[in-house]
Amino acid sequence: MSIVHLKLGKITKRSDGRYQAGYRDVDGKRKFITCRTEEEVIARFQALLPTVACSKDCDAEVTRGSGNPVIGCKATPQKNSYSPSSLPDEGMLLANYALHWLETFKKGKIRPSSYERYQFCLKLLCEDVLAHMDIREIRLEHVQRYINRLESMSASTIKKQKLLLSQIFEHALLTDVIPRNPMLGVQMPPMTHNTKVVNPYEKEDQEKLVSAFTEEKNGRPRLRYGWGCVLILETGLRAGEALALEWSDIDEENRTLKVTKNMVRVDGKNIVQHTTKTASGRRTIPLNSRALEAVRHLKQQAVPGCPYVFATQTGKHLSYRNLLATMEKACEAADVECRGLHALRHTFASNLYARGVEVKIISKLLGHASVEITYNRYIGFFEGEIDDMLRKAVGI
Repeated sequence: MSIVHLKLGKITKRSDGRYQAGYRDVDGKRKFITCRTEEEVIARFQALLPTVACSKDCDAEVTRGSGNPVIGCKATPQKNSYSPSSLPDEGMLLANYALHWLETFKKGKIRPSSYERYQFCLKLLCEDVLAHMDIREIRLEHVQRYINRLESMSASTIKKQKLLLSQIFEHALLTDVIPRNPMLGVQMPPMTHNTKVVNPYEKEDQEKLVSAFTEEKNGRPRLRYGWGCVLILETGLRAGEALALEWSDIDEENRTLKVTKNMVRVDGKNIVQHTTKTASGRRTIPLNSRALEAVRHLKQQAVPGCPYVFATQTGKHLSYRNLLATMEKACEAADVECRGLHALRHTFASNLYARGVEVKIISKLLGHASVEITYNRYIGFFEGEIDDMLRKAVGI
C-alpha cells in the first residue's frame, strides 16, 4: 500500500555513519528509512510511490523544501492559488490534503467502522496518480479519468471513492483552497457488469439448509451456531446486528426481537456499536414459530452469565468468520451453493414478498432507510408489481 504523507522528514546522520529519515503512513504510524547515503534515502522513499505516478496526469519529481526532500508533482502556480493557513504549500498534494481533512474533521466525530472505511478508501486513492497531484491543479478531466480507471471494480467501491472525493473537494472549496469543485460533471461508469447480486434461496434449498443447520449428533447440535443461522433466516438480521444481539433484546413472551446495536470489526477487533447501520435500522421484529424455536435452542447452549446470544464457548462475542464457517459447512452438508450469510437476509425478504407482504412493511422489517432502497436492492422480486403499477399508470 502506498504512503500518504509524501514529505520525508529531516535526514540525519547516525553514529554508525548511515543516514536516516522518517515519515508517517496513512494510519499515522511513524516509519523510518535507513541507508548508507542521503541519495539512497531519497531513492528508497521515492520507490514507495505507486508505479502509476508517472503518467500524463502528473510528472513526479524530487524537490527540496526547507531542507527536507519532498516527493511531489510539478504544479504551475496560477493567479488564483488558494491555500489554507494550516497547511504548508507542499501539503497541497491531494493525498496530503485528504489525510489532513480526514484526521482533522472526521477522526473522533464518526463511528470507528466509518473512519476505517474512509481510511481504506484513502489508501485506494493513494495508489493512483491523482492523489499525487496538487489539489489546486485538479480539474474535471483528471477526476473523470480516475473514475474511469476504477471501472473494473465493484459498483459499491466506485461509489465510495466518488463520495470520498466529493467530500474532500467540497471542503477544499469551502475553505477557499480551490475556486471550483472538479467533481461537478463527473459521470459514473456503467454499473451493470460489476454490481454484486445475491440471489435468495428457493424453498427446497431453504429446507435443506435448515435441516443441515439443526442436525444433531449424539443429542447435541452438529453445528454449534446452526440455530443462529436459522434465526437470521427467520428475522432478516444483518450479520453484524445478529452478532451484537443480547438476551435482553429478545422478548419471548411478546415474541419480539429489538435491533439496537451492530457489531463491526475495526483494527482486527470486534466492536459493538450502540447504533445501527442507519437510523431506521433500529426496529422491532416479530418472531415466528421457527425463530422462537431457534431462540430456545440458543438459550440451551448459552454460557451461564454471558449476555450475548451469539457467543463462543468461553462467553466472548462470536466473530463473523465463525458464523460464516457455520454457513459454509451447512451448505456443503446440504449440497447447496454457499452464497454467504447475506443470502439468508435476502431469502427472508423473498419469503415475505411471496406471502403477499407489502414492500413498505418489508422495508421496515429489513431496516432500510427508504422503500426505494428495498425496490432497488430486490428489483428481481418486485418486477411483476412494478409492471402492474406501470399498467395502472397508463390506464391498461
